[in-house]
Amino acid sequence: MEPFGAEQGIYKDVDVLDPEPDTYKPTELPEREDELSRIHSALRPITLGGSPRNILVYGPTGQGKTVGVDLKTEQLQQWADSESDVSLTVLRVSCKGAGKSWNVLAALVKQAREARYGKTVEKPRGPTKVELFEMLSDDLQAIGGMIIIVLDEIDGIQEDDYVLYELPRASIDSVSIGVIGITNDYQFHENLDADIRSSLGSREVVFSPYDADQLRDILARRAARALRDTYFEDEIKDSEHLQSDVLSGDVIPLCAALAGQDTGDARQAIHLLSTACDLALDDGSDIVTESHVRKAREEIQEETIGKGIRGETIQRKIALLTALESELSGDAPEGTTQLYRRYKRFTKQIGADTYQQGTFREKLNDLAHGNILEGDRRGRGRGRGMTNMYSLSVDPDLVIDKVGDDNRLSQITERFE
Repeated sequence: MEPFGAEQGIYKDVDVLDPEPDTYKPTELPEREDELSRIHSALRPITLGGSPRNILVYGPTGQGKTVGVDLKTEQLQQWADSESDVSLTVLRVSCKGAGKSWNVLAALVKQAREARYGKTVEKPRGPTKVELFEMLSDDLQAIGGMIIIVLDEIDGIQEDDYVLYELPRASIDSVSIGVIGITNDYQFHENLDADIRSSLGSREVVFSPYDADQLRDILARRAARALRDTYFEDEIKDSEHLQSDVLSGDVIPLCAALAGQDTGDARQAIHLLSTACDLALDDGSDIVTESHVRKAREEIQEETIGKGIRGETIQRKIALLTALESELSGDAPEGTTQLYRRYKRFTKQIGADTYQQGTFREKLNDLAHGNILEGDRRGRGRGRGMTNMYSLSVDPDLVIDKVGDDNRLSQITERFE
């Protein structure tokens, strides 16, 4: 058994290759100078004796939105603490999974009281959302001065927009409030009530997807901090000037290209590089190569697809099992009619509802759109029209494993093992 505490191999600081900002947060975002400048402009009135502007920040996952907002608010906080007599407080709340204004307000009350009293407090329980807003107003008044409220993943509040209506309009003695909303949803602003839209989104900043060149530079900076014998030539921090004894020359370009052609997601690119480094460490290799990157991508895709399968509805899982049985019996690809016969047998076996064939076809198409099944439209023969043929596009063992986690379906998957 391999002991813990062995040599770190290629790593100098392993946390730098963790894509989550809670573990490692960069101190600069040179690819986002324009976006940071717009955030700066919206916050600048504080330094001029005025009130901050409300901001909505948009962009897909992994584009530096949250890190960018954190960098600018932290920079402003440092200015307020050391160079001015401005009283500034920044409250940060994640709205992911919040669902309702009540949950966001409860989190804000907790944050405000911790800022007010300087110690950890519990979230309030029991009050209505109106009472929570009154409590928050009292706490903000006690704190006083300039207060910036950052609502990350603001679209998580969904249809209950009470907090979004009240916060920008809050009139509290001796307090100026600025709200920064961060979202992946480009349609979020359009779906808001007109009154909320006009007050909350006075400034908008869009973080567009990174291109492959930008991703290469981001990965190069991470690699220089994370890996031993990896540094920048002439102190120029871009991929062209990166020197490394532990990365082959094609590793960073390949990671950037794969992420760039997919979503332009920096987290995805960093995750890919990190996984490739881990695989090299597992192999006992002193250098990370292209083969490690390609193997890492396969592992990540398998993990992602596995999560997708596990989270599917039972009807889609049953539809997937029909394609699995077809594959293992050597009959794939098969058309909807053949797979529907298998489907009726499976639903009867476990006592599930049996949908009509048209609805079953929709489940197959959903799985095909998710790249779990492969759908191929073929002719039935002269004058007989077209039909859809389906087969698995993922490893059968992965389907057996993930669908088998559902106790309702394990009696079916057991016979495939």
